[in-house]
Amino acid sequence: MADSEHFSTLIVITPKDCRRVLPLYPRLIKSINYGEICFVGTSEVGEIVKADSLIGDKVKAINEDDIIPFDEVHKCMSRKMENLLAGRQLPRGVTGWYYQQFLKMQYALTCPDKYYMVWDGDTIPCRELVMFQEESGKPYLDLKHEYHKEYFDTMAKILPGFGKMIERSFISEHMLFCTDIMRQLIKDIENNESIQGTRFWEKIINAIDDDKIQDSSFSEFETYGTYVALKYPTVYMLRDWHSFRQGGTFFSIDTISDRDFEWLAKDFGAISFEKGHEVREDNKNLFDNPYYQEKLTPKQMLQAAQLEYQEGYKEVWTDDKTVCSNANSTEGAFDSDDVVPEDRLKYLDNDTYLEYEKLGDKLVGKNDNQAFLCFENAEFLCRDEKNKEIIRFKKDKLQTEGKVKVNKAAIVVLSYNNAFYIQRCIESIYTNCNPDSCLLMIFDNGSSDGTREWLSRWGEEHDEAIVILNEDNLGFSGGNNACCQYLPEGYDVFYLNNDTRIPPNALFWMRMGLYSSEDVGGVGAVQNYAITDQLEDVKFDIPEQYVEYGAKNNVYMDNPYEEQSVLCGFAMMISRKMYEETGGFDEQFNPGFLEDDDLSLNIRRLGKKLLVCHNAFVYHAGSQSFGKRDDVNELFKKHREIIKEKWGFDSRIFAAMSENELSFARSLSEKGFDGNSEFSLVHLGCGCGNMLGHIHYLFPKAELAGVEELEGVREYAIGCIAIYGSSDDLPKPLEKYDIVAKNLG
Repeated sequence: MADSEHFSTLIVITPKDCRRVLPLYPRLIKSINYGEICFVGTSEVGEIVKADSLIGDKVKAINEDDIIPFDEVHKCMSRKMENLLAGRQLPRGVTGWYYQQFLKMQYALTCPDKYYMVWDGDTIPCRELVMFQEESGKPYLDLKHEYHKEYFDTMAKILPGFGKMIERSFISEHMLFCTDIMRQLIKDIENNESIQGTRFWEKIINAIDDDKIQDSSFSEFETYGTYVALKYPTVYMLRDWHSFRQGGTFFSIDTISDRDFEWLAKDFGAISFEKGHEVREDNKNLFDNPYYQEKLTPKQMLQAAQLEYQEGYKEVWTDDKTVCSNANSTEGAFDSDDVVPEDRLKYLDNDTYLEYEKLGDKLVGKNDNQAFLCFENAEFLCRDEKNKEIIRFKKDKLQTEGKVKVNKAAIVVLSYNNAFYIQRCIESIYTNCNPDSCLLMIFDNGSSDGTREWLSRWGEEHDEAIVILNEDNLGFSGGNNACCQYLPEGYDVFYLNNDTRIPPNALFWMRMGLYSSEDVGGVGAVQNYAITDQLEDVKFDIPEQYVEYGAKNNVYMDNPYEEQSVLCGFAMMISRKMYEETGGFDEQFNPGFLEDDDLSLNIRRLGKKLLVCHNAFVYHAGSQSFGKRDDVNELFKKHREIIKEKWGFDSRIFAAMSENELSFARSLSEKGFDGNSEFSLVHLGCGCGNMLGHIHYLFPKAELAGVEELEGVREYAIGCIAIYGSSDDLPKPLEKYDIVAKNLG
């Protein structure tokens, strides 16, 4: 072997991933025969590899802080994301995504050899690695099919004039760097005086737009490969590289065999076992089956499997006509393993805070609780420190004078499988909810698809949240009640489905509703996923458009509240007093359905009002747990019987607005009535008065009345409209009413 072909291989890895893939590292070491194998990570990584009897004396451990101190990069990232974080701590995992790339580049400054290689720690070679072309002696740059626009946007800023120049990608789970070329690349970045910072990694971080920092906006592989292709085109030989990136969904680290590797080596240079990947039930005994291995090649089997892929990375061969040309093409976002808040003013103006400060000024002396909430929200949305101080003084003054009795909000979220939904829900909370006014409480209800493990990792980095991991599924009522056992003093309870996203100011306006008067016991948001009650009839293509709509909807309204007799539990907030007096949800309704009706009626029993807040829109995907059950109808019927036995009537008939009733209420606008119209209307057979509550919201000047013969139903009716037991009890004869509504069902 020539001296130039002797080099070290760096494996930059976290302790958890190192332990996870450790059983396969002897094969990795055996397959890379160019020099020292160096594991780069925390001191814990060094302890793990050195303690292993099979590899301990064959590898070197390098402390990552000896290359670049992590804390220095973390501080730089925290400064960059200061506005997005809104006082929260930046998760170390977010910095880590960029940091591991910087480590691979920085090593060039102390590397004694002509080359050094970096190799992903979750990837194992299927055969002995060859990194130089035999004929020319030139090193290989390996190519795959992948494209991420953000990588090249950042590249164009740190290296003006550089951009994508070849169809394929340099992202191939490894790369052989020429030390001198990497040093020159670093020097060119650091010489770019148009970007703030001194060291190359500072300039890379500062080159990324604030609203893109949460996206995966830099690639050391794409940057180096493009740099070489443009400035040193004759140094390397380009080579197509194929690896089994989805390998962890077909093979287990603990059971993959020599026979499997020998078979995989026919078409793949390596196989990856990415974090979170587990062998799917429908993939078991498939790729590792000797019968299939004898009949088919790995390429043939993967091509067939990829026909069923709806998402995820796809391996592409140049002769593969079944995979579209834009496979593996994205425009940003970290893998769903990461939760990063966006700019809280993404859909708001910089001076939005002034609206809430002015509203607070008007409410002082009228409703000091609401005034306090306005000042609190204004402070959260304000970026000017001097103005923040002024707002903070107003807020603190109300508190010190003893005029405020406001609890914070405990956001209680149940999690059951489908990590993507809980991650996006958390992301929206951390973006749009003031951390000084709320507490996030997550209860995992026995997830079995990796969500539980993700929450465990996330919870370790977020001491400000409460994360409870339960082994069994306690159902919706049981899970929420179990979570609330950890509820601290001084918090109201906000039950929130995990398939929701909180737009700007939604939580604020719900709290404003809860504290609009002392007789309010609970409030609910409006949503896109409903049949009648609390429906905001809008339709968009993607969740982000609903969030943007929410930002526009969730503003001051003269008349935002609609009284109802039951609220939907997808986003329902109840006062601390109501939580303590009701005890939360009745667990008779496990695993779910109508527990929110039951809790609502319990609050009405205690004499408190329930309000729908029309200026609090929350996006709701809907049916992400129960939509997969085949006993939904049976559950619904069973729980309706429980409701009837407990309360004496069917809440779905007497305490919910039917589609006919909603259509009737909306038809009044078509007849020419508006918010200033004065007319009289009586509803015969009105139940708890839900339609009347909606009409009262739409036409606040209308004279409304209801008739409901069942006394047990009237007991739980809305309080803003008089409801009588008979038409004879009405304040005037039926014929004197402008409109008589009846037989609406």
